[in-house]
Amino acid sequence: MGGRLLVRLATIAGAALAVGLSAASPALAATTIPINPGNVPTTAADYEQGCDFGGGPFADKDVWVFVLPGNSGDFVSVTATFSTSGGTVTRTIPTDGGAIVDDKGTSKAWIATAAGWTLTGATAEITGTSPQDQFNLTHTCAAKGNSTSTPTPPASPSPSASVSPDTSGSATPGTTPGAGGGGSGDLPITGAGVAGIVIFGAALVAGGAALLVLRRRRDITPIA
Repeated sequence: MGGRLLVRLATIAGAALAVGLSAASPALAATTIPINPGNVPTTAADYEQGCDFGGGPFADKDVWVFVLPGNSGDFVSVTATFSTSGGTVTRTIPTDGGAIVDDKGTSKAWIATAAGWTLTGATAEITGTSPQDQFNLTHTCAAKGNSTSTPTPPASPSPSASVSPDTSGSATPGTTPGAGGGGSGDLPITGAGVAGIVIFGAALVAGGAALLVLRRRRDITPIA
């Protein structure tokens, strides 16, 4: 009898344990919840900014940070959908990058994407439950691209800084440069002055010739 009683007690205990595990399993299973629809669609630049996760700001990347409200569960994964210039792109945290972290008892997830993408939707796998049956995009760290600065035009030189042409060594109008490049104060000799000198010299020569002829005639005249 004692052995049969022990078998019955063990059977009852095993059944109770199985019931307990089956009742607890839904609480341990992951639950899928959506993102707060009021958070999307948005670009990172148009959302509340904060660069406490992911190491940003980056020059060419946006960082997205999600939060699970309340303390009754944790993120297992977050799958976000983005609209890009090349089409729709899906990224899952942490499979495609980023991380799930515990921030003072609150479960958060972050991921970095190319700059300029638009978040259009997201779902999350969580443990436990969420009081609002949804999670939030808490903030972003938008890319800080290299700003294009307008080049400053060079300053125009002031009139006082302008350089006047160097006139040193040039001949003064109306003067004739002398030896060594120096100028003299004498007036230049014109063509009319040269002609007058030539005529005057020719007259002197003619006068001298006439006097010579007269003298020779005088020497050969016989005395009466």
